[in-house]
Amino acid sequence: MPTQAQLDFIANAALDFYLNKGDAFQQTLQSKPLVKVMDKKTQSFPGGKGDISVAVVGAYGAGGTNDSLAGYSYDDTVAFYNPTNLDRLNYTWREHHIGITVTHTELKHDGISVTDEMGGTSAHSGRDQTMLINMWENKLFDLGERYSRSYNELLWGDGTADAKALHGLQHFLVEDPTTGTVGGKDRSVADNAYLRNRARTVANAANVAHGGDAVTVDGTDGGALVQTLQQEGRQLRRYGGRPDVFLAGSDFIDGYEREIRANGNYTDRGFKGSQDGAMGPVMHDGTVIQYDPTLDDLGLSKRGYWFDSSKIKMAKMDGEWRRAHNPARPPEKFVLYRSITSTGQMIATQLNSSLVIDIK
Repeated sequence: MPTQAQLDFIANAALDFYLNKGDAFQQTLQSKPLVKVMDKKTQSFPGGKGDISVAVVGAYGAGGTNDSLAGYSYDDTVAFYNPTNLDRLNYTWREHHIGITVTHTELKHDGISVTDEMGGTSAHSGRDQTMLINMWENKLFDLGERYSRSYNELLWGDGTADAKALHGLQHFLVEDPTTGTVGGKDRSVADNAYLRNRARTVANAANVAHGGDAVTVDGTDGGALVQTLQQEGRQLRRYGGRPDVFLAGSDFIDGYEREIRANGNYTDRGFKGSQDGAMGPVMHDGTVIQYDPTLDDLGLSKRGYWFDSSKIKMAKMDGEWRRAHNPARPPEKFVLYRSITSTGQMIATQLNSSLVIDIK
């Protein structure tokens, strides 16, 4: 016997046949710019390894022992040192799954019959005259959207919500960069200071070496937020970083826009004809500050993340990313299953080229 939820789904798909025949109107789809960034900047790795290992160098020399230029003359004895500064960051790859099920009965209500035990389907003759929505395609769309949403949630997380899932951006870029562990290295240890991101947050107010306090938006004197970002941009490039992605919440972007307006807007159209008071996408230092709705959902509407996407990226196992599965049905149930699995991990190779910044 079908459940109430299944009956409701069938009823909703048949409602208002003549008014809305065709695709369902999607009401709550949000843009996910972080997903787009991480899908664009990726690296692959082969199976068979327990960890994704990255070689890094955070220090140079021998701690001041024979590792600097020194004068000599004639047959003076000179000193040598042996560099041993190569280090490794190790990230454990993770497996992820999401799947749906649909009964043969639901498909028959949608004018579809299952033609083989592997899940092949066939539409009934005249189906287009009786069905409102392709229920099967809608279920598959739902699966794809839930994959995208939950993947986005993982990307924005810190890795603590699901211990078996991948780390997210907030695992690497934190409010207090002297805390936490990255790649097996404790960032509170002075020797691992090279793994600390820049932060302009309340939690980092006393740590001016790696940023400082959150910024109070103020349009005077060129703009407090704009000037802080100017200063931070220099620091992000100090060690070869090239920050190219800037994601922010709605309040952060609003604050940046207010500082720009306070210091003057310019137009090449004069004051004749109609004037559009809206401001287009704002940029800082050549990087568009993109609105990411997820930050608002997380209560971080006053925050911005400015980072080098070549240094923080997704590592995906060869042949095991977004792999579709059609599991065979159990013999005692007439159901279909569809699922998606992905194996990989977010990794970082450099963090002092990235910034977390809050406004007050």
